[in-house]
Amino acid sequence: MTSLLTLALYFVLSGYLLYKATSRSIWSVGYYLLNFFMQPQYWSWGSVLPGGMRWSLLSALVMLGSVFLNGQETDFRADRNIKRVSIFAILLAINGLIVHYVFAPQAGKSWPIYVEMAKFVILYFVMQKAIQSRKDFMLLNWFFALGLFYWGFEARVLGHFTMEQGRLENFGGPGCAKSNELANICVSLIPIYVGFIAFVKWKEKIIVTGAILLAIELMMMTQSRGGFVGLIASAIAILLVASGRVRKRALQGVALGLLGFILLAGNPEIMARFMRTFTSDTNTREAKRDTTSSESRKFFWKVGLTMIEQTPFGTGGDTFDSKRARRIMQSRGALHYNNSVHQGYINEALDWGVQGLFCHLGFVASGMWCAFRTMRFRKKIGDLASAFYGSCLIGGFAAWLMGCLVGDFFYLEWGYWLVILSVCYAKIFGQVNYGVLSDTKATQQQAETGDQDLLRELAVGAK
Repeated sequence: MTSLLTLALYFVLSGYLLYKATSRSIWSVGYYLLNFFMQPQYWSWGSVLPGGMRWSLLSALVMLGSVFLNGQETDFRADRNIKRVSIFAILLAINGLIVHYVFAPQAGKSWPIYVEMAKFVILYFVMQKAIQSRKDFMLLNWFFALGLFYWGFEARVLGHFTMEQGRLENFGGPGCAKSNELANICVSLIPIYVGFIAFVKWKEKIIVTGAILLAIELMMMTQSRGGFVGLIASAIAILLVASGRVRKRALQGVALGLLGFILLAGNPEIMARFMRTFTSDTNTREAKRDTTSSESRKFFWKVGLTMIEQTPFGTGGDTFDSKRARRIMQSRGALHYNNSVHQGYINEALDWGVQGLFCHLGFVASGMWCAFRTMRFRKKIGDLASAFYGSCLIGGFAAWLMGCLVGDFFYLEWGYWLVILSVCYAKIFGQVNYGVLSDTKATQQQAETGDQDLLRELAVGAK
């Protein structure tokens, strides 16, 4: 019965979003994200549907068509910081194409990886184009929050999950069905939800808080040490970038996350694994297993670095899953092989070269810079809620980037989401377009505590 209701809900939401997308592009983004968080092939209720359906491709085409048909209703001013992000995105795609055709010995394996990256670059341009107003930006955040809320509801309320060796597996969506990937997407989005609370009304705060708690619960069920460390990194980043009165909000947000963690940390196995992240005790079987896992990762990293030294310009997608990698592992006495280097930055350089890693890091860093500048601007004009959101967005980047140190997450979709959110945040709330949207101007109450000279300068510029 539950499966039938969920299936019906999926089709009702699909119909509603597709209808709304004919008049406003943001709803096509909602349809795209619906098919990420509720993609039928990842859930038991979707087994009755025809196999082989290209749900992600279908929703991407709908989003592209909606943006093309609806056009751009708001005349935003050119922002050089956003342009910088876009330039890095284009360079990323061009470099990948060159590496694939010039250096890739396994063209058949490399091409699907390149196509995925190119799709994410297109996603970056299309999704940010769909955000035309403050309301659109709020809806985008709601789509992400409700997506993880649904995941948490499936796991903790309906009990539809599978545990393997004490860890949540085969749960989630495209690219994040494994425990470590699922943990990384959760910790990357949790800080953003904390920031989003500052935007919504009291009744809506309950829903967002529920999404935060369910996301923390999912992360803990994965027992991912990278997830634990990422969550800590995000809290530190939020407190570091926030200042003045925004830091007070940051302390409250971090306290909320910490309280949620404490309330949900009832499983002794989860807490034991969390504590082993910061200790060197190897007396227990679990500790020995964790130590073996850590040593294996270091071994794979060294193999990956050796391969980068040999071919610094990259050899196309899926480079580590090759005979060359296995030969190096064998020459160093490896007892088993692995097709993943378990390190996002090394993996990026292996596939698309050191120059490709530079382009991708430039893309991410430029997005973070957009968020930082916008956060600082909103604080100056007295808009503490928007400024707090910016610090939390940077916290999301910190969690994701920390996770990429111990997993191949750097090329996955939610990293692009963070950049898209940053660019849209800068476009809607940034100084360059201040005054373009009337509902993002500082209110009279905010202006009383803001930088008066800056506000007068902005008022003159808006005339």
